[in-house]
Amino acid sequence: MKIRSRPGSLMVCYLAVISVFLLLPQLIVVVVAFSEASFVSFPPPGYSTKWMVRVLSDPSFMKPLWNSVVLGLSASIMAAALALPASLAIVRHRFQGARALQNFLLSPLSMPTLILAIALLFFLNDIGLGNTYAGLVFGHVVVVLPYLVRTIVAVYSGTDPRIEEAAYTLGAKPLSTFWFITLPMLRPAIFAGGMFAFLVSFDEVAVALLLSNASSITLPVSILTYLTYNYDPAVAAISVIKMIIVVLALLVLERFYGLQNLTMQSR
Repeated sequence: MKIRSRPGSLMVCYLAVISVFLLLPQLIVVVVAFSEASFVSFPPPGYSTKWMVRVLSDPSFMKPLWNSVVLGLSASIMAAALALPASLAIVRHRFQGARALQNFLLSPLSMPTLILAIALLFFLNDIGLGNTYAGLVFGHVVVVLPYLVRTIVAVYSGTDPRIEEAAYTLGAKPLSTFWFITLPMLRPAIFAGGMFAFLVSFDEVAVALLLSNASSITLPVSILTYLTYNYDPAVAAISVIKMIIVVLALLVLERFYGLQNLTMQSR
């Protein structure tokens, strides 16, 4: 019988302070989003939904929002298509250079995003993809790929290889074994890694700022541009919409797989 130790009062107070510190700015943004003032002020003089209505009917916000969603999904799917075979090779096939390959795929995490964005800008210009949508997707794939590789490698390392060996022993072909045995075991990791990759892509600023063009501008870039010339609650309103999308994505992840289970699997 396992006895779960309860956190002490000092730890509870510490967690409460950290939670307030992290959530209070978000609460202020939500309050400002429903302000009736013509400029950002806190506390607001009154409350209204006019800024939310304006943002939802403004193409300068809604089109970049749609671009960010499509870009995030595209980058996540392409990154998953690359991360899955690479992770299978790293975990199951002990070839020379497997660790170097893993470190290479995870290397964008150790590089400042702005430096990575500048490097991608020069590289894509050299190969003829500068200022194109394909180049923007390529840049986001590079940014989100480590999240999928890390998640899939961690989960796949914790699976029992004898399950796949049993399938081979019973006459299953490699493709059948992958489809009916390996892929179901890795589906939660792919989904979780893809969800986190989407959230990272959805909120990426530096890469999108340097690689996007007028037709592929993303929501973070649109917000940054808007703040250059305006200081009204419209930015708070669109930020609330972003928060709602992120929270819904995390709720979907929790509903189907459970964040706690995925965290325990990736240890």
